[in-house]
Amino acid sequence: MRFTLLLFAAIPFALATTAHAQRVDDNAVADAEDAFGSNDGGEDLGVYSTYDVRGFSPLKAGNVRVEGLYMDRQADLSSRLVEGNRIRVGPSAIGYAFPAPSGIVDYRLRTPGEATVLSLVSQATSFGGALVEADAMLPLAGRTLDIGGGASFSRSEYASGNNADILNLMVTAVWRPDDTTEVQPFWSRGRTSDEDIYPIIIGNGTATPPRMTRRRFVGQPWADVESERFTYGGIGRTILGDFGLRGGVFRSVNIVHEGHSMLINAATPGVLAARTVVAIPPRSNRSTSGEIGVARRFETGALVHDLRFIARGRSQRRIYGGSTRIALRPAPFDQPDFVDRPAVTFGAQSDDQVRQWTAGLAYEGSVAGVGQLNLGLQRSHYRKSVEAPAGALPVSREKPWLFNAAATVEIAGPLALYGSYTRGLEESEVAPDIALNRDEAPPAVRTRQVDAGVRLRAGPMTLIAGGFEIEKPYYGLDGASLFRRLGTIRHRGLEASVTGSPAEGWTLVAGGVLLDAELSGDEVDAGTVGKRPVGAASRMLTASVEWRPLTALSFDLSADHKGAMRGDIANGVRVDSYTSVDLGLRYRFRLDSRPAVLRLQATNLLNTYAWEVSGSNAFTYLEPRQLVARLTVDF
Repeated sequence: MRFTLLLFAAIPFALATTAHAQRVDDNAVADAEDAFGSNDGGEDLGVYSTYDVRGFSPLKAGNVRVEGLYMDRQADLSSRLVEGNRIRVGPSAIGYAFPAPSGIVDYRLRTPGEATVLSLVSQATSFGGALVEADAMLPLAGRTLDIGGGASFSRSEYASGNNADILNLMVTAVWRPDDTTEVQPFWSRGRTSDEDIYPIIIGNGTATPPRMTRRRFVGQPWADVESERFTYGGIGRTILGDFGLRGGVFRSVNIVHEGHSMLINAATPGVLAARTVVAIPPRSNRSTSGEIGVARRFETGALVHDLRFIARGRSQRRIYGGSTRIALRPAPFDQPDFVDRPAVTFGAQSDDQVRQWTAGLAYEGSVAGVGQLNLGLQRSHYRKSVEAPAGALPVSREKPWLFNAAATVEIAGPLALYGSYTRGLEESEVAPDIALNRDEAPPAVRTRQVDAGVRLRAGPMTLIAGGFEIEKPYYGLDGASLFRRLGTIRHRGLEASVTGSPAEGWTLVAGGVLLDAELSGDEVDAGTVGKRPVGAASRMLTASVEWRPLTALSFDLSADHKGAMRGDIANGVRVDSYTSVDLGLRYRFRLDSRPAVLRLQATNLLNTYAWEVSGSNAFTYLEPRQLVARLTVDF
C-alpha cells in the first residue's frame, strides 16, 4: 500500500509540460510482430523466451543483440534500461549478420526524444508484492541533446513464499550533432537484497514429487542471495561519404555477494525428508563485448546490394566454485523447519577467462517484389583458460571459419518462401563439481542449423510456418562420473505463428512448436542415458486475443500449453503437460488531464498445478494464481 500512496503523492509535483504518451501505450498483444516471443511493458508473450528458443538457450549461443548489435550478456538487463525485446527466428532473423543456431534475442533501449515525458507506474499483487517505477526523458537542446533516467523499487513476492527487495537505476543520453550521427551512452545498476532462496525438489528417479502447498516458505531465512548487476556502454552510428558506420560497446557484470541453493528430497507429505543447503561464496561474471561495422550500399539496375564488414569481440572472466554442502536435520516434507545458521568454510574457487574475436563479411542482395539473399563468412578466434584449485587446466582453442546463408523468395503477392543454413561456435559448460575432471573446460562446440518455411499475408492476418533442425555436440557425465562428450543432441521441429486483426476491435496472436528432441551416442547406446534430453517439451502452444469494445476499454485472454517432457537423464521420469490461462483488462482514462491506464490481470487464472524441470531429477512447481493491479500515468 505504501508504494501506491507514494505514486499518488508524486503526481502533483510531476513536470507540467506537454508530452506524448509513452508507457501507457505498452501492450504485449497489440505490439507483437509474431507469436515467437516478445516482451513489452514487462509482459512476456509467445512460444519462446530469452532462455529457450527451439529448445536451446540463445544466451549460451551468443545470440544476444542490443539494437541489433552483438553483446555478451552476463547479467539480466534492467527494464529501466530496455523497454522490451523480440525473439527473431525464421524470416525475422534474416538480415541479422552472423547469427548462431537458435534464435536471436534483440533488446530495445529506452531512448530520449524531443518531447518531455515523465512516466510513473505503481503495481501491487495478491501475493503481497508491490512496485513503483519512474522514467523521465528530457530534451536539453532540442533534438541535439536529450537525457533520460529511471528508477524502480519493488518488494517482490514469489511463488515459493520467498521475497526480495529489488532496486534498479538507469541514466542515458542521446547526442545528435547532425541528421546522420547519433551517439547514445547508458549506465544501469540493479541490486537484489535479502532474496530468500526457493527450494529445488529432488525426485526419486521414477516420478515427479508429490504435490506441495504453494506459497508456503520451506527454505531457511538465512539462506538468501545478495547480488548486483551492472550494464553500461554506448551505441552509435554515422555516415562518412558513401559508407555507414555503426557500433556498440557493452560492459555486463553480475556479482553475487552471497548465494545459496536449497535442496529438499521428495517424500510423502508429513514424512521426514532430507534437506541440504549449498552455500556459495562470492562469485562474479564480467564481460566486455562489442561490435563495429562498416556498410556500403549500391545498386545495379533493380538489384540493391548491401555489403558489410563486421568485427566483434568479447573478453569474459568468471570466478566460481568453492561451494560447500550443509546437511540439515530431516524434516516433514512440505513443512517449514527453521534452524540456526551454521558456520561455513568455503573451498578454493576457479577462475576462467574467455577471449574471442570474430571478423567477417556479410552480403545482402535484394530486388523489390522478388526477394533477398543473405550470405555471411566469418573467422573466429576463441581461447578459454581455466585456473582451477588444483592448478591450470589445458587451454581450449578454436579458429573456425563459419558460414551462413539465408534467402526469401516472394512467390506471388503476399506469399513468400524462406530458408537458411547456419554454422556456429558455442562455448561449452565446464565440468561440474561432482565430475572427476571438475572444472575442466571442454573445447568450444561446432553447431549447425537449417530451417525453411512459408510466410503468407492475407489481408490483416500474417501466417508464418516452417521447420528446423539444430545439431550440437552433447557433453555430460558418463557412468564413471567423467565429464566428456557423450554424443550429439538434435532438435527437429515445426513452428507456426498467426497474428493480426481478424475483425474490427480484435487482435490475435497465436502459435506453437512441435519438437522432436533426441540424444545419440555411446551412453545412449549403453542405456545409461535416455534418448530424450531433460526438460525438452514435446510441444509448446500459445494463443492471446484482445477485444477492444470501447476506445477506453479492452479485455485480453491468453492460454499457454506446455507438452510432456522427461525429468531425468535416464528418462525414467515423465513430467506431465499443463495449460495455464491468464485474463486481463485495460482501462484508459485521464488523470488530472494526463493519459493513464489501469491494468488488471489474473495469471494462472485456473490455478493449474504443474511441475517445471530445473535439471535432471530436480523440480520446482508452477506459480499459482496471482492477481496484479498496475497503474501507469504519463506526464
